[in-house]
Order: sequence, then structure tokens, then C-alpha cells
Amino acid sequence: MKRPAVILACLASCGLPALATGVPELDMDKLNPSAVCGECHQTIYAMWRRSMHAAAATDPIFEASYDRAYRETAGKAEQLCLRCHAPAALHSGEAGMQDGSFREGISCDYCHSVIAVDLRQHDSPMRIALDGRKRGPLRQAESPAHGVQRSDLHLSAEFCGACHEYVNEAGLAVLSTYSEWRVSPQASQGKTCQHCHMPMTPGETVPSSLAPSRGMINLHDLSGGHSADQVRKAATLRIVRFERTAAGDAQIEVEVASVGSGHSLPTGMPTRKILLEVAVFHEGREIRRFEHPYQKQILDARGNLILEDHATSLRSHRLLEDNRLRAGERRIERFVATGMPRGSLRVAATLRYVYEPRLLLPKAMSIEMASDEAPTR
Repeated sequence: MKRPAVILACLASCGLPALATGVPELDMDKLNPSAVCGECHQTIYAMWRRSMHAAAATDPIFEASYDRAYRETAGKAEQLCLRCHAPAALHSGEAGMQDGSFREGISCDYCHSVIAVDLRQHDSPMRIALDGRKRGPLRQAESPAHGVQRSDLHLSAEFCGACHEYVNEAGLAVLSTYSEWRVSPQASQGKTCQHCHMPMTPGETVPSSLAPSRGMINLHDLSGGHSADQVRKAATLRIVRFERTAAGDAQIEVEVASVGSGHSLPTGMPTRKILLEVAVFHEGREIRRFEHPYQKQILDARGNLILEDHATSLRSHRLLEDNRLRAGERRIERFVATGMPRGSLRVAATLRYVYEPRLLLPKAMSIEMASDEAPTR
């Protein structure tokens, strides 16, 4: 069912703002391309286009991972991968990698058509309705192009948890961001995923010619692990002790704190890690280095450590270790540099966010989160 243009003209003549000339009609019986939404929701659409949600199916790492998963499972990985990376394409049957809805990734119309989330349904936790109404958090909103329904679900962490939580057939929580949030200080304070990843920012839902100005909109960039600014807000570190001992050793203590994240650091795919690097320098030359990773390590059924994204989704069998920083956690990490030479010493500590999918990139993605230096006392 399409909303006829003549109805929009009538609405405009009755005092409601008309859509801009040339706006494509919405098809109420299917999921519409995001560019159609962008004709009116211009600022939001521009934000979405530069988000990882928009690139969820076209990011080179995902494309290569999906290709391998698809081939290794004779196509069975389609349901597993696309339900989150290209849900509109999966729903519409346009699941070919060159199809338009596939290349939109997580589209506007799909998210705003969701009416329910059941996280117990691991294979298909979201339910959508194509009834001409678009759901969102706004109160008293109207549109001449479609129905509008207030949705508290779109303000909840459960809405995000439909994709940012994955328990496989072995009962292993491969992705556990939602579960991590549930036990976080932020959850106890009533802060959901949207508080950090979709905060309010100056802007208009639609141009002022179409509706009264609201002045603020939810940020639709949805920045996370691919944003250096977002990553640097997540943690701090400081050197709390650097002293020589009578035996000539150097004792080092570094405090690492998760201060700005509502989930474990890092979260998401187990191919991500936080790396604490501590280096000791003598007369400007590095003479000792320590590395301490914070990560989730998963084994396959044969006991092999899984290092590739697509294998994490397909073959995860058992958790080996999870020493990641929990939300709000502070730790003191201790290191001893033995046999230090005479003279002045300096120590430098750095915390890095590292993503190493081991598929396409010759190097890992690395973002420096925090650093500190100290001389001996």
C-alpha cells in the first residue's frame, strides 16, 4: 500500500506542512530505502550515512568474513550474519551482496519498524510490523508521510541487545555486551546504551518547514569501537608507583580504570583487546617492555584458539579466559624489571585498543586510549 501523493497535498491544504517536491512515496507494505527517509529526515540521514550501522554490510572486514562464513556453511550463515548486519535485506529476500537493501546495512526503516524484542529467541529476537507507522522515542509527533507511534522500546538497552548479544548453539555467549551492561553501574543508574551511543545533540528531526522546531535530536552516528574519541573516553591509566629496590630491581604499579563504558572493555567480537604496554628507559633507550592484554579468548571444539571473526561466529565452543575490565572497575597491575643498570630510569605506560581480525588487514587497528610517564624516585 502506497501513501498517495494526493493525500499529502490534502494534508498540506489543511494546515499540515507538505513534503518537499519530488519526495518518493512511502510503500507501507515493505521496508523503504533509507534515502526515502532522508528526503525529510535530512540531518538524521546524514548522521546515519557515516555510521557503522550504515556500513554494517559493506565494511570490508565484514564482507570478507561473511564471504568465508557463507562458503564454509554452504549459505547457512546467511540467517546468522544478516539478521544483524543487513536485516532489511534478509526480511525482503534481497540478500545478495550487491542488492540495494543489503548494501544499506542496518537501515532506518527496519529499526523504526521494530515492535518487540525477545532476547530468548537467539535466532530471531526482533519482530517488525509494516503497518504504516514508524516507531521512535518522540512524544506528540505527527507526519503527513506516515503514522507515528511512541515507542519506549527504542529507548531501552534490550533494543540494542537484539544484535549486541549472541548466544550460540553450544550455549556460549560469544557477544555479551547487553549482559555486561546489565551488571554495570550505568544500568543501576538507569542509563541505557542510548545515553552514550545516541546522546541528544542540537539538530532537527525534519526541516522547520515541515514541523515545529524541536532543537534537539538523538545522535545517529552510533559511534563505538571505530571512534577514537569514543574509545578514549572509556578508560584511564596512571603510574602509581615506580621505585628501585635494594636488589637493583624496579617495581612498577599502574592503575587501569574503566571510567566511561557501560560494558566490559573491550566488548564485541573476541578479536578485540585492550593492551597495556609498560616500557622502562635508561638514558633514552628502552631496556625492558611488558605487555598485558585484556581480552576474551574462545576455543573451538578441538581446543584451538579462535583468532578470526567468521570463525568466532561459526565455531566458538568454550571460553578459555575473560580478563576484560568490567564497567566501573579499577585494577592495579604490578611489574618487576630485574637487573636494572645504574643511573636514571624512566617508565612509560600506554593503554591501547586493538582490533586484529586477521583477515584483510596487514596490521591491527590500534587506538591509543591513555598514557602516563614517571621517573624513578
